[in-house]
Amino acid sequence: MKLLEPIEIKGMRVKNRIGLAPLLNMPAGENGFINDQTIRWFESRAAGETGFIMMGAVGSSAPIAPVQQGGLLGFRGIGLYDDKFIPGFTKLADAIHKHGSVLGVQMGIIGGPMGGRGPSPPPYPDEAHATHDLFYVAAGRTIPHTEVTIENIEQSQNDTAAAAARAKAAGLDCVLLHCSHGGATGGCSFISPFYNHRNDKYGGSWENRLRHPVETIQKMRKAVGDDYPIFVRICADQLLGKKGITLEDTTQIIVPALEAAGVDGFDVSQGDMIRAGEGITIPMYYPWGLFIHLAAAVKQVTKLPVIGVGNIFDMDMAERFLQEGKADIIYMGRQLCADPETPKKYFEGRPEDIRKCIGDVGGCGNPCTVNYDIQEEPVPLTTVEKPKKVLVIGGGVAGMEAARIATLRGHKVTLIEKEPQLGGMVATLALNPLTADFGNIVEYLTNQMRKLGVEVRVCREATASGVAEIGPDVVILAAGSSPTMPEVAEGKFGVITHAQASRNRKAVGQRVVVWGLFGVELAISLAQEGKDVVLVGRGSESSLGSDLSMARRWWLFRKLTDVNLPRETPEAARIYNPEVLFETEVEDIASREVTVKVGGNEDRRRVIPCDTVILSRRFGERKSNDSLFTELEGKVPEVYKIGDCSQVRGIKEAIFSANEVVRKM
Repeated sequence: MKLLEPIEIKGMRVKNRIGLAPLLNMPAGENGFINDQTIRWFESRAAGETGFIMMGAVGSSAPIAPVQQGGLLGFRGIGLYDDKFIPGFTKLADAIHKHGSVLGVQMGIIGGPMGGRGPSPPPYPDEAHATHDLFYVAAGRTIPHTEVTIENIEQSQNDTAAAAARAKAAGLDCVLLHCSHGGATGGCSFISPFYNHRNDKYGGSWENRLRHPVETIQKMRKAVGDDYPIFVRICADQLLGKKGITLEDTTQIIVPALEAAGVDGFDVSQGDMIRAGEGITIPMYYPWGLFIHLAAAVKQVTKLPVIGVGNIFDMDMAERFLQEGKADIIYMGRQLCADPETPKKYFEGRPEDIRKCIGDVGGCGNPCTVNYDIQEEPVPLTTVEKPKKVLVIGGGVAGMEAARIATLRGHKVTLIEKEPQLGGMVATLALNPLTADFGNIVEYLTNQMRKLGVEVRVCREATASGVAEIGPDVVILAAGSSPTMPEVAEGKFGVITHAQASRNRKAVGQRVVVWGLFGVELAISLAQEGKDVVLVGRGSESSLGSDLSMARRWWLFRKLTDVNLPRETPEAARIYNPEVLFETEVEDIASREVTVKVGGNEDRRRVIPCDTVILSRRFGERKSNDSLFTELEGKVPEVYKIGDCSQVRGIKEAIFSANEVVRKM
């Protein structure tokens, strides 16, 4: 197995070919210090047999203001700009080394526009500026911008070199200079022709634009010596076409220049956090492993080790990429948040026990949607002294997670579900090709029900009398929620729910009105199948996907609105995409048509021909199925509500509420 082969890089021996990608969501203490939560967060990956642990970017330079406990993306910072941070890094390195893994740290250099200081001042070219703004629409933030001076550059280079020396002194095994992700970093911003419009020695030609990272690497090398590995994370393709860094630029110009500067390996990434975020925080809409060709291209032009990354959740896929020679090490990021023991379980021949990422990009580690334990301070999972007879009502993800945790604690668990299959609404949403990865958590939990010996009874409607027959000590009600039927839709022909449309696509006619912005992904999927779809909702354009992660919102903005999407011809607009009507009220549903009022304007009524109306409204317009709760109170020693049955929200809240209740029970 190629994954289990060790690799040696400048004296650093890595025991296997799986690495933890550098993520910014690592826990941190106040004022930039590593704390016990930081150590637990990283050590869990090493204990799970990840051989190469790379920390996310740390602060190489002292902050201009006190360290923020939540930056632009809500992440906290760890500092390495002073010797006072060394003991914390030493403690972390010792914890990682205890498991036979190696530890590196990523550091950046000054000059990323997303951080407020770029190589060149705005305004950018018109097209760029519009998309630059789109990022902040999705993030809901704005930031100032200052041009980086020569003095800033020199100070940053010296600071980064000093931070690298501290990493070595602390006992870390390597360092990595971050020169990827477009406007997110100084390294990439200076290299990219898209951002760097300077007319001094740090701008203009490729040699000049590469000068800042090249000089930084040279100073880092001088600081750490010739026997210490230095990696560089490069943006193999900025995903901006010829206006940004292209793969040809990378292989012909950037890789040779950085290799000559003295690096020992390439971490090959892609995208632009401001303009092409789909290359970095990749939502479920994209195929797994879609960017490995970039690492493969870099391997063709260098003999140095190459790390591949990008939507790789499957160990078999990682093994195949290694066997095909596309990379020397495979990074996993979000997958090692969903399950830090992914490599361990795979190497032990237990792939069915791996909890795979669902691609919703909803926190990605701190917290992770599907992994309650990865957060900073979870309620501990302990075994009970006196096991109880526990009945879980509802086999969605909340109910199955409750059954899983209760069984692990030592309780005797029975789960009943009224439908023929488990998974609830999450399994239904997974029927949509765009959100198929939701099925990963359903598959995992279903497997755990079998492996843990949970007694599962499907096709059984829960009643108070039925509960009495079972005689449980504890009832956990996880019966989910149901859509409310607006009066205008009551009894109308052709009106179906989101769930009905997902489970029976044949019931959906050619002309479709999706009522509710919650149904945005369903609307897109139906349009891609060739349906004529109109998506209508009360919200404004800025509310599109407001309950989703920023990465998913980014994709939806670009897919469904005219923000920063120049068209060559009017006919090119939204091919196979639904039309969207924001700030729209449905006034009447008649035979094969819907009357709406657009923008709250009495004069802007529109009649939309349709065969099917799909009710797909937001969480607040669904009703918890909790009627059994009051019937059982006082008749069973303990009764709890979890998931949508308690409060209608998302997958993370369902899984977390199950853990909070059962771990404290």
